[in-house]
Amino acid sequence: MTVSQHPRRFSQYQALSFDCYGTLVDWENGLLQALAPLLSRLPEDHSLRTSTVDALSVFQIAKAGIMQRHPTMLYTAVLRKVYEEIAASLALGVTQHEAEAFSDSIQRWQAFPDTHEALHRLSRHFRLAILSNVDNDSFRQTLAGPLHGVHFDVICTAEDIGSYKPAHRNFDHLHSKLHDQFEIDRSQVLHVAQSLVHDHVPAKELGIDSVWISRGKERRSGMGGDLHVLQDRVSFSWRFDGLDQLATAVEDECS
Repeated sequence: MTVSQHPRRFSQYQALSFDCYGTLVDWENGLLQALAPLLSRLPEDHSLRTSTVDALSVFQIAKAGIMQRHPTMLYTAVLRKVYEEIAASLALGVTQHEAEAFSDSIQRWQAFPDTHEALHRLSRHFRLAILSNVDNDSFRQTLAGPLHGVHFDVICTAEDIGSYKPAHRNFDHLHSKLHDQFEIDRSQVLHVAQSLVHDHVPAKELGIDSVWISRGKERRSGMGGDLHVLQDRVSFSWRFDGLDQLATAVEDECS
């Protein structure tokens, strides 16, 4: 892992771009709850019932394959297909209603406890942007629900872009919008995310400054990648366990 020995000061940035699900919204627990009806049909000692890491890893592998094969597929459709593929791999039959209930679960995923206050604190210093692997309708429901009251100056979804992170074009799209609307250059944008695979690997490849919100998980292969495996492919200037810690660090410097 490369961490800058002389990180830039927060005051040098004009915008923060955020991943949403995993960084602002707790997709881990949301997914596990949505998977529970399917996994409950497995033997009690099955690894997918005894290990949340294994369950999340199976989901991530299936999701990554579908996104790669179908980069323009809506995220809700991706979730339905993931559910069906996991069920098929376990020789479990599912109905269309079950698969659709799983894909609709995104609207019930809750924000992390520190998300609202931290975003409001950070909005006093930066423009806020979203770069998310999601469809527009699902994100609108998230804004109306768990992120109600939070304002983002720019919102970029996979549906609008036509591809999913870690594709470089997603980051290029975000930076183009920030430049066109606010004349903010990419060097003035700090990307904030939990996922190593979807956010910090492409950030290093593109030379984008970034903050890892690890959520206290040093090595969780089910949650956006294993730092031990990816250490040579990621580079971030700051790491915090939560978004509130980032907000405090910004205030300590900028106040």
